Amino acid sequence: MPETGVEQAQVLAEGLRIWIATDPMIAEHQITGSFGVASFPVHGFSVEDIIRVADAGMYVSKHAGGNRVSTAEEFGEGETLAVQRQLISGYIEGFLQREHTGPEHLEELVATLRKLCGNEEDNNTQVLRDSIEALSRAAEMREPHASGHGEQAGRFAELIGRALGLPPDELTDLVFVARVHDVGKIFIPERVLTKTGALTEEEFRLVKTHATVGAEIIGSIPRSETLRSAIAHHHETFDGTGYPTGLRGEEIPLWARILSVADGYANMTADRSFSPAKTSDQALQELEQLSGTRYDGMLVRILSRQLKAEKASSWGA
Repeated sequence: MPETGVEQAQVLAEGLRIWIATDPMIAEHQITGSFGVASFPVHGFSVEDIIRVADAGMYVSKHAGGNRVSTAEEFGEGETLAVQRQLISGYIEGFLQREHTGPEHLEELVATLRKLCGNEEDNNTQVLRDSIEALSRAAEMREPHASGHGEQAGRFAELIGRALGLPPDELTDLVFVARVHDVGKIFIPERVLTKTGALTEEEFRLVKTHATVGAEIIGSIPRSETLRSAIAHHHETFDGTGYPTGLRGEEIPLWARILSVADGYANMTADRSFSPAKTSDQALQELEQLSGTRYDGMLVRILSRQLKAEKASSWGA
């Protein structure tokens, strides 16, 4: 309804609700109306955003027993998480169904995620992490043979993190950031991700943006500086020839170096469009050969030791 604020929309919806509730024929069939109201720009910046928030308001009405008008903000403390999940999942679903999403939509994505999650309480942060994981899984589905890559990278990063003695909360963060390290690929054109031949210089430039774009998306999480730097620099190389800033050696954040090794091993041991899967021994041998140039040799040796111990343990069982 053009030129209509939230309060006016609620009044109009309430009138419709009353009409339904008092109509004898409708009442005979025990039919009621549940309404949700949303308004631009208070609740979003696109038609999809507004519809999703209004839908969440309708969910609030139905959850309260129906026959009422609600906005998405009108829920009790115990219902907060469920409504937020619906809001965010709805927004992401709409975002992924858009005909075109490019880097120009990054600011909108990050701002909307922050807005939908509200304050910085633990529950809100977890909803935000879940939404970023959903985006990351969607990015994987757009790239041939990449489905489950984040899951594998997370497993190998966890092996390294445990061996380094990271505290439980840091280990949880490391695994999360490894699982979503390629989330920035959601903004790379599918034609580039699915190309089987060599990339042009411009296409490679687009691919390289996924590290900084992913860091921006992770930056929507409160107090996420360590996670953000890990994703931003996971394509730096130990000899300084990587991207985006050409850091070398221990200038590269530790978590980024861990991600690099975990990502490399996960790629080598999976079928990819450009190469068949290597065995674990072959992949570890290649990582060792690239130690000191692409990878941190200490972390390569830790992963190798952990994988061999895991293998020996499974044999013993």
